[in-house]
Amino acid sequence: MKSKKILAAIFSIRVAGRRAGTKELAERLGLSQKEARTELRNLSRLGLARLGNKGAELTPQGRKAIKVVFIGGGFEVIHYGHLYTIEKAKSLGDVLVVSVARDSTIRKRKNREPLVGEKDRSKLLSALRYVDAAILGVEGDIYITLERVDPDVVALGYDQYHMEDEIMAESARRGMKLRVVRLDTPYPGIKTSRLLRDF
Repeated sequence: MKSKKILAAIFSIRVAGRRAGTKELAERLGLSQKEARTELRNLSRLGLARLGNKGAELTPQGRKAIKVVFIGGGFEVIHYGHLYTIEKAKSLGDVLVVSVARDSTIRKRKNREPLVGEKDRSKLLSALRYVDAAILGVEGDIYITLERVDPDVVALGYDQYHMEDEIMAESARRGMKLRVVRLDTPYPGIKTSRLLRDF
């Protein structure tokens, strides 16, 4: 098994707040627990991962060996535009972390109740094959979530209001080194707000 795939699994399990033990890694990677232990020992010998009471974690060298991509949004109604954005974002790296907007954020921005609760939206996104980890964001300050993930790339949807230069400047001020990319879409007419209006 390629070490990058295992490193990506360790990262995504831990960023989701779970213990990256041999059982969870074995399930995630389709290995036996014995095979997972062997792979973890090999990564440890190479200095890419550490094994401890909290399961496996990446060393700084292990973290540098993978490219982490971050996207965020409300994801109340998953549609073709979302799927395209998620797939395109995943193609930019080894791990895709999706930050799901909190219910309180949806209420504040949209001035209405969320169509689907934050936990269900997160669970739904976690089920998509391109998503390695879906986490709940922090209301108000996206940079707290960015600091938690510490991505290499932040991918923005074609119509998201965040500005690339602002994200890069504030991230640099907080000690993060990342690249911001604005994704295109072949589905500019498909938006959650329009789908709701036309429903």
